[in-house]
Amino acid sequence: MNPLSNQPQVLLPNLSGLKNHQHWLFLDAQRPDETHGLLVLGVKRSLTLDRPEKKAYSRISEFVGTAHGRCFGWVAYDQLRAHPLLDLPPQTESAVRLPVVHWIEPEGILEFKGCGPSAAIHWLSAPDVAVAQLAEEAIRQPQTNRTQSEVNPKRFGISSLSHGQYVSAFQKVQSHIQRGDVYELNLCREISGNLDGPWDANAAFERLVDATSAPFSARLSWSQTDILCASPERFLRRRGHRLISQPIKGTAPRHPDPKQDQAIAEALRTDKKERAENVMITDLVRNDLSQVALPKTVTVEELCGIHSFRNVHQMVSTVSCEVRPDVLFEDILTAAFPMGSMTGAPKIRAMEITAEVEPVQRGLYSGTMGWAEPNGTGGVGDFDLNVVIRTAMIDRASDRWGVHVGGAITSLARADFEWAETQLKANAVLNALDAQEANAPFNAAPHDP
Repeated sequence: MNPLSNQPQVLLPNLSGLKNHQHWLFLDAQRPDETHGLLVLGVKRSLTLDRPEKKAYSRISEFVGTAHGRCFGWVAYDQLRAHPLLDLPPQTESAVRLPVVHWIEPEGILEFKGCGPSAAIHWLSAPDVAVAQLAEEAIRQPQTNRTQSEVNPKRFGISSLSHGQYVSAFQKVQSHIQRGDVYELNLCREISGNLDGPWDANAAFERLVDATSAPFSARLSWSQTDILCASPERFLRRRGHRLISQPIKGTAPRHPDPKQDQAIAEALRTDKKERAENVMITDLVRNDLSQVALPKTVTVEELCGIHSFRNVHQMVSTVSCEVRPDVLFEDILTAAFPMGSMTGAPKIRAMEITAEVEPVQRGLYSGTMGWAEPNGTGGVGDFDLNVVIRTAMIDRASDRWGVHVGGAITSLARADFEWAETQLKANAVLNALDAQEANAPFNAAPHDP
């Protein structure tokens, strides 16, 4: 149940007028009464890498560094297969296949604060007049009075790990933990199925945002694929010389009763297992950032803070540093990608074990998407990148959709609670697709007092 379902819907740009024009939407700092974001229009040029490449990060840096303004794109988790220390076993491709790297320099970027007649808009770069007018109308005349009907699933997905297979994989991970190979590992599974009927990406994204109001949400398209992301997690942000990462470890459901909701949040805050997960990954992030930081500048600004979203409470930590003058964009990604919150610790061994126990590749899930801008000297300056979680990929050409979910396993973890946490995380995304997981036993949600 959504504890904030009685609050106003988040106003979103009405993108129907732009359906014949390439556009991406990135949202940030959402509140129930206001939406901030970037509407990205058209493509001047693009960089696409279909497979992992050792020089992928430097190619992104070169692409962005030679642009005339901010660029947007993603790096899929499977880029890790180009890591020089990894020799991973083969896995089945995810249900929806995307390029490992895809970045664009857009024709237009419209920054907006709020939606409606009083919205504040600012063109970072403007496309042709006709498209610019359509974009401004999308902001000034947002979607309103959207239907909030009860979920009536008409699509059904099958998990890459059945409940029994998940328990078996969980036990294998626990064996590795007991042997000291890793002390935390993020175990994920994919739920996938067929569209089986008409598809409306705008309506699905609206349902997803209404349910989550996540601060790093995005709606992207590539070829015949729609990407609907409701991520609450920031991977990396750079402003000047300051770099921050905000790993999430620890999830609990919201409750419609304020007292019970507060009790659930407090139970999450004091949960030894969840705090241990968060502290482990925070320490890993500190180590990652130390590789690119000025000495003695790595700082934990917030440890195990509880951040509440429409559908879940999350435990979030914030780690920052001052970047050394000689450090390049590719150095930062080499040090930090993939993010520790989606791998485990130690990171290299965790990634090896993950590929052994997860039958399906993660694809874009556990990767990152966002923006980066040139620094004026041929490289990358400021950037802001999320963690691709709580995300649906829909391939209209193949009629397939896929949703990945996962959670951290430690020595204190219990298989049924971890399974329940993956169901909790999948719930809002599946509901947005009018879908549900078929033949999956439901477990009581964790942290429900």
